[in-house]
Amino acid sequence: MNCASGRIYTEDGFVEGHICFENGIVTEVCEGLSENADVKGLIIPAFTNAHTHVADYIVPVDLSLSLEDLVAPPNGFKYQMLNKTPENVLRCGIEKVSEYMFKRGVTSFIDFREGSISGAKILSHLTWAQPIIMGKPVTFDAEELSVLLDISDGVGPSSISDWEYEDLMNLSKLARSKGKLFGIHCSERIREDIGAVLDLKPSFLVHMTKATKEDLKACADENVPIVACPRSNMFFGSEPPLKEMLDQGVSVALGTDNAMICMPDILCEAEFAGRLLRRQGVSDLDEVVRMITCNGRKIINHKQKIWIKPRDLCNFVVIEDKGGDPITDLVLRNAGTSPLLVCLDNKVWRGG
Repeated sequence: MNCASGRIYTEDGFVEGHICFENGIVTEVCEGLSENADVKGLIIPAFTNAHTHVADYIVPVDLSLSLEDLVAPPNGFKYQMLNKTPENVLRCGIEKVSEYMFKRGVTSFIDFREGSISGAKILSHLTWAQPIIMGKPVTFDAEELSVLLDISDGVGPSSISDWEYEDLMNLSKLARSKGKLFGIHCSERIREDIGAVLDLKPSFLVHMTKATKEDLKACADENVPIVACPRSNMFFGSEPPLKEMLDQGVSVALGTDNAMICMPDILCEAEFAGRLLRRQGVSDLDEVVRMITCNGRKIINHKQKIWIKPRDLCNFVVIEDKGGDPITDLVLRNAGTSPLLVCLDNKVWRGG
C-alpha cells in the first residue's frame, strides 16, 4: 500500500489529508496528515494539456517566419518539414515529448495530429502521457475520414478560413455522428465569423485571440469551451483575452500548442497565464488551476471523473508544497519543475 499526504485539491479547494493507493486504484481518501506517507506535498488531479502539436518537436525554429508562413496548411514551413521527416524520427520525437509531459504531471493531451490516417497511427501507441488524437484531414473525403475517425478521438481542422464551409459542415456532422470530438482553431490570426463557427457545433475552440466580447459571450451561451495557448499566442504577437473569457462565463483550458516554439510544460503555461491574468486585472488565480485540471478533462469527456475519490483509477500528481498559499505556489512557483510523484493507473513515476 502506498500513501501520499499533504494538502489535497478538492471541489472545496485545498484540504489537509492523505490518500492511499495500490495496484493503480485509490483505496482511501482521508482527512488529516499521515506521518508515514511515502511522499508529502500538494496532491492534485493530474493535468491535461488541452492543445498540442507534438510532432512539431522535430521542426527547427525559424524566427523570421510569420505565423502563416510557419504553420499554415498545406505549405507552411512546419508542413514541409513534417512531410520530409522519416516516420521513425517522428515517432522518436513524439515519444520523447510524451515522456516529457508525463514527468511534468500531464497524463493526457489533446493533439491536433497532422498527416491524416498515417499521422494519427503514429500517435496511437505511446508509453507515457496518453493522447486524445484529433486527426487533421486535408480535404473532405468520406472514405478517408471514416478510417481516420476509427483510429482517432475526433477531428481538428486548422480553421474556417482554410476550408470550404460546406466541407467543414460535413466533417463536423460525420464526426458527431460517430460520437467523436470536433475541435477547430478559431480567430487566431484574424477574427472569424463566430456564428458560422458555432453552427458547426464544435466540441471546443482553440485560441480566440482576435475574438470580440460578443464572440466570447456567444461561446459561453452555447457552452463551447475555449483552449487558450498564451505562450504561443504571445510568441506570434497576440495576447489572449483570458480575463474577458472568464468574465463572459467561458470554460477555459490551457494548451501549449506547437512543440517547436513551446516545450509542453503545462505548469509553465499556467504560470504564464497567471501572470497574464494579473496584468489584465485578475488577482484570484484559482481558475488557472481549473484550466489545467478540470476544464481540460471535461473537453475530453464531460462525465469524466476529476476529483480524487476511493475506488477510482489513479490519475493524480504530487507537487512540492512550498508552504505558502497553495494556489499561488502551484501557479507561480512550480514552472519548469518536476512533480514528486505522477500516477496514472498502474504507471507510477517518482521525481524530485
